[in-house]
Amino acid sequence: MSDLMDDDLELRVGTLQLSTDNAHADNRRDNASESNTSNRNKNQLNANPSVLSGADSLSSSTSSFAGRDARTEGTINSRQPNEEPERTVYPRYDVPFNRENIKDFFTFRKGVVENAIQDCITALLFPEDGEYLGSWLLTEITLWDNEKERIVLLTSRLVMTIKYDFIAMKQLDFKKTYLDELDTIVIGELVYPPSSLVPERNLRGVRLMWNKGEPLSLKTAWNPFSQDVPFLTFASHPIYWHKDPERTKESLYPSEQEREGSLEERAMYDMETFAQKLQRAIELMQTSVCCIHHSPIVIQSYLGVTSLLHNKISLGFFKVRGKFSF
Repeated sequence: MSDLMDDDLELRVGTLQLSTDNAHADNRRDNASESNTSNRNKNQLNANPSVLSGADSLSSSTSSFAGRDARTEGTINSRQPNEEPERTVYPRYDVPFNRENIKDFFTFRKGVVENAIQDCITALLFPEDGEYLGSWLLTEITLWDNEKERIVLLTSRLVMTIKYDFIAMKQLDFKKTYLDELDTIVIGELVYPPSSLVPERNLRGVRLMWNKGEPLSLKTAWNPFSQDVPFLTFASHPIYWHKDPERTKESLYPSEQEREGSLEERAMYDMETFAQKLQRAIELMQTSVCCIHHSPIVIQSYLGVTSLLHNKISLGFFKVRGKFSF
């Protein structure tokens, strides 16, 4: 009897010891997991770019926007079998203008944009500017939140932004931004600071920056005519939403070739296509130190009365305005 009790005690003690070892091992794994999670969170905080001075503090209203292109990508979430599947929240894209108003734009007329781009390529691009990669008609959003119609040319060395008169069909001004000077590219939703009274755009954009993380000087920030702003912000042109890839004027049942041509024409006004090609060009540059982030782009506009009026009547675009065209 004494022998059986001793064996039982030894067995129980051994079981207790084994359980304690497992508990210590589990604790070590939990601590290591918490440590790794903490380190990852710290790295994410450190990696979060300051899109502009003060841009790293956004309200929770922007957290529902997907970090990447919400038109083509979804979010994959791990969930338990009994849990209800989470629905991805996509940003709402407000279609600018209606079908009739968009016809007032000179750039909506067939062949106008293609001829203007060809004119700019012939007159402004030279062999030393690098390999030609693509051309677009986009909307530039200035520091003061004003929308401007711009031709954008991309080469393996630079981005050229061109102000073009689509009525007189001539170049007015242009600016070259070299890719090796860029330090940050941000692709994401265009948002405003939490204290801004400007209504949300519900629009995506891309921002090219070469300010090395430094905030704007007061002289630049408060001068609406300043030419020293160290970033460019682009969004899709309004025509993008009115170029139907499935139907052409010539036929209600377009052929495969007509559909491909229509898709290619629509891509000419698409910021996303430009951003993708720009990202590839940056990745192919061995000397580039540019970082590419997918996060909200903050437009530092708080009241925006003048910009709202400017954008409402499309002063930055060439169009027919009653008896006048400008």
